Amino acid sequence: MKSRQRNIDLKVRALIKPMMGKLCCNKRVWSFKSLALGFGKKVHHGNKKLVDNFYGEWEIRTYCYAWRVVKNGKILCGSKDAVDSVDELNAVLKRIKFGHFISLEQLTNFDVRVAFDTGIAVDFLAAVSDEDEGLVIFCPENKTIKFTVGNGWKIGPSNKPWPEW
Repeated sequence: MKSRQRNIDLKVRALIKPMMGKLCCNKRVWSFKSLALGFGKKVHHGNKKLVDNFYGEWEIRTYCYAWRVVKNGKILCGSKDAVDSVDELNAVLKRIKFGHFISLEQLTNFDVRVAFDTGIAVDFLAAVSDEDEGLVIFCPENKTIKFTVGNGWKIGPSNKPWPEW
């Protein structure tokens, strides 16, 4: 059976290697039930308009993908949970000990899993037919990794516009 890790571009694997073993320092559900996970050092940004006063040194985010947090074959919470506000999802996430990042896997041509040393995994599931950003990884040194249904894995800058795909 082909390793799911092999579906991930070698350059992407090399770029995220320093993220391995980093502790999940923040998790937040934003508007439209988008999810952000922070790892490593807390980087304080000084923007008082934002809910959290820091970002993770590394950030994994989704804007349009569905997501679910799983452990031992059970879904602990997900973007399609029936809640009155994202505050309810944030309260559930706050109680979950994610632990340290151990792997990034491409489950299918559409879906990606982030796994932790605690047995927790977060699945990011394509639920759109367009090529909008499915999963974004903000890395140190102004680098960004994007995964989309139509284009797969791409690496580009986080501090300036990307060239056309």
